[in-house]
Amino acid sequence: MKLGWIAALSVMMASTAVFAAQLPDEQLVKDPDGGATLAVLTLCNDCQSGEGKACYTGAEQGWLDGKPCGKCLIESNFSVLVKYPYDVHISGTLTDPAGAPVKDRFVQVFLPGGWTVKGRTSERGTFRLMLGATAERKSKQPLVIDVGTRIDTKKGNDPYYAMFLLPPSYQACSADAMKAQGAKPKAAAKKKHQ
Repeated sequence: MKLGWIAALSVMMASTAVFAAQLPDEQLVKDPDGGATLAVLTLCNDCQSGEGKACYTGAEQGWLDGKPCGKCLIESNFSVLVKYPYDVHISGTLTDPAGAPVKDRFVQVFLPGGWTVKGRTSERGTFRLMLGATAERKSKQPLVIDVGTRIDTKKGNDPYYAMFLLPPSYQACSADAMKAQGAKPKAAAKKKHQ
């Protein structure tokens, strides 16, 4: 009987680890009252394909689904206020490619309008960034967005692991920003999330 419980627990833990590794690079921040999308949390990949052992999220200038992603999104949506009537907590864990915790690494969330929120990882590689409500508060209970366990590699002068909190209907990177990242420019389009 005891062995059965241990086996079941092991399967459950393995399933959780696989799920955590498969969290999307774009997560919707949903209103628990009605389910409307309040914002989109985006993590950019450091290579255009987004695939392979050498590709990691957290890039300040990177790619999402083969399209430019990063600070160019902030520039393209600069005048938009992201409104959410709850505090938002963004949490996760950073590890190196071998699975060891990345300690004392800055993690930064960028918002349109030039706002940023910065924190640092703990000894275990965990972080929690807390953003206050930007609209009339509906509840004291925060919305928690868990980005899961992410592999982080510091490249060059990369001072932090970057994330971007964007409006539900955000503008893609402008043609100028796309050229700067080496992509072929197309007309900027709004990305709508439901």
